[in-house]
This record gives sequence, structure tokens and C-alpha cells, in this order.
Amino acid sequence: MRSFFVCAALCAALVSCKNVRVADSFAAMNTFMSVQVFSADEKKGREACADVRDEIARLEKSLSVTIPGSDVFRMNNSAVRDVPVCKDVKELVDFSSFMYAKTGGLFNPAIYPLVREWGFTTEQYEVVGKTRIEALLPLTDFSKMRVFSAESGASQFVARLPAGMQVDFGGIAKGYAADKAAGILSSRGIKSALLDLGGNIHALGTKTDGSPWTIAVRCPWNPDDAACAVKVESKAVVTSGGYERFFVGDDGKKYIHIFDPRTGSPAESDVESVTVICGKGMYADCLSTSLFVMGKEGAVDFWRKTRDFDFILITKERGIVYSPGLSGSIKLVFPFQSVSVAG
Repeated sequence: MRSFFVCAALCAALVSCKNVRVADSFAAMNTFMSVQVFSADEKKGREACADVRDEIARLEKSLSVTIPGSDVFRMNNSAVRDVPVCKDVKELVDFSSFMYAKTGGLFNPAIYPLVREWGFTTEQYEVVGKTRIEALLPLTDFSKMRVFSAESGASQFVARLPAGMQVDFGGIAKGYAADKAAGILSSRGIKSALLDLGGNIHALGTKTDGSPWTIAVRCPWNPDDAACAVKVESKAVVTSGGYERFFVGDDGKKYIHIFDPRTGSPAESDVESVTVICGKGMYADCLSTSLFVMGKEGAVDFWRKTRDFDFILITKERGIVYSPGLSGSIKLVFPFQSVSVAG
């Protein structure tokens, strides 16, 4: 039995030595992205990286809220009621509608006009008054959006937004892109890769030696340091926090970029960051934002009802709460005031 383990370790080492790391990095979707692919065939690895870059560029051209001519831009600015859109928009609307219902409206792509009003799209920040917020909130009922098959065929789709509604899929697009990229890599025969799409991490398989990937979660009070690290295999790891994008109003109050769709204002939460670990990037993307808005107790209650993901909550009181599925894979780095495992 002992010789079997020695041989197995030696074989793993030999296989690892044959794999070549191919890396690519680029700017897309208003962030910096990187791809690391491990393959025995360097050419195959480079082609896979190029395919990922091309796919993300294609998605950005369709899903960007600011690129003139994109499907989303045309939806938001068209004078006609029905706008032809691609299959990606159909898939995002369908999943967003599912998450809108699942989270009680806390995941809501139709909150875009309010995000823009507060200046988070232009960095021309201002505290928006109650009257203006109340005027815009009725336009954010995402359940009223529709995407359906065009008469020309099931492969063609048409989007229909209520008058005055505008949407932004920024809260799901990177997760969706990561899922698409992972699918491309798998179809290319890549079994080991690590994607970082602006902080949305997607680990494909394991490291070449068969061990899990180790993903660090940033410390909200010092983003250059890690608060903890978690080991994963074939999982998406997405973190949402209010410590990177915010402004301080004339009233001296801090306003973060994560919005509470119920109030039309930046969220006020008792957590500093939420990390979600699960098999699908777009699910993790949606959940991380929604759980942040829910706050500590709401997030844990939500998890108890579904239990189809793992989570890490870092609280404003410098505590950490995580799901029991991570008990054997999480390592704490920051000296938290309290540590608890959800039950």
C-alpha cells in the first residue's frame, strides 16, 4: 500500500511537469481580467486563452450598458417597443428574473436609473433626494420585463421593457462570462485553469498536481491583505463589498456602490463583505450582492432555505460567519473578534 502512494505521487509529479502554464490578461467589462491555463500542449493552451478573450469581447459588445449599438444600450435607448436581442440577453433576463423572484427583488438589474442618478456610472456623485427616488422606484419592477422568441424563429429574440425602464446586467455579466469561458476551456480539453474576471474567480478543475486551488478573500479594512483563504475545486468564488467603490457625501456619510432596490439608495448593511462559493459564476454573482443587502441574519436565513451554495460573511464588528461546507477548507488570516459557523 505504501509503494502505491509513492508511485501515485510520482505519477502526479510527472504529469504536472508536462503541463505548461499559459497566461493572458486584458481589460474588458470595465475591469482587469486574467486567465491562467495549464495544458500539456502549449499551442492548445494559447488557443484556449485566445478563445476566452474573444468570447468576453463578444459578450461585452452585446451586454454593455454604455457601448452604443450593444443589445442592452439599444434596449435602454430605443424609441420602439420591441428590440431584437441575442440569445445571451435572453439567458441573462431569464436567470435574472429567477433571481429577482428568489431574492424578493433584492437582485434587480432595473435599479440602473437610480445607480446612475447617484453618480456611480459617471463618478459625478451626489446624494439623491427622497422625491427623486420615489419618482424612479416605480420604474424598477423587473418582473415586467419580457424577452420572447421573434416570429422569424426560435433562435431570434425580442426584448420588451416597460416605458421608462432601463436595465444594467453588471451584477451578473461577469459571472455569466466566467461560466461561458469555463465552458470554452472545457470544450478545448483544458482541465486545469484559473479565471479572474475583475475579482470574480472561477476555478476549473484542480491544480495540475490534483490539489485544490487556494483563493484568498480580501480584508475589508486593508484590501491589500487577505482576511481568509478557501480551497476550492471547479467552483466560482465571488465577493461583494462596499470598501472599494464609495463616496462620502456633504453630510459626512459614506455611500457605497451596492444598492438596496427597496429604498433606491446605497445599501446599509451590517456586513463588510460577502463571498459566495458555488458551481455557477452567475449564481454566485447574483447572490453575493443580494446577501450583502440582506445583512448577516437575512443572508444566513436565506442560505438555510436553499443550502445550494457556501458563503463567507465578514461583519462590521470584525467577525466572520461561514457555512459548514467550508469547515475543512477555510483558513483564517485576519484576527477576527468572533468566528462562527452557520447551522
